[in-house]
Amino acid sequence: SCMIKLTATNYPMWKPRMEDILYCKDMHHVVETTTKPDDKTEDVWNTTNCNVVGLIRQYIDQSVFHHVDSDTMAHKLWKRLESMYERKTALNKASLVRRLVKMKYKDGRCMVKHLNDYQGLLNQISSMKISLADEVQALLLLSSLPDN
Repeated sequence: SCMIKLTATNYPMWKPRMEDILYCKDMHHVVETTTKPDDKTEDVWNTTNCNVVGLIRQYIDQSVFHHVDSDTMAHKLWKRLESMYERKTALNKASLVRRLVKMKYKDGRCMVKHLNDYQGLLNQISSMKISLADEVQALLLLSSLPDN
């Protein structure tokens, strides 16, 4: 499947996908630390950082790119994106839960799209470290559907 580009609104979906890419390419350690590993030369470490920065930037939308265009170290770039987009405030948590509770299926709409939107909200809520019991999730899904 095609990797999505980071925009101002999709960070909770973008981040785990980007982490997967970094893990698959064995590059995740570069965003996790500022310390050069002992088994790498300075040149190799700098080249690896440039490769990771370049990889991450490929998946950042033009509308966001200017925030990170001067970052040359992967860890700093990653931390900047986290500080910009990981809003774990009570207000944002409440807003997501409210959207989930108020979610309603629209007649004639594709059920798969409704289920995808529902799961997307659940994923965002989960990424904010809010856990909803399976039974509550099922009841919220059922309440989003019409009586018929």
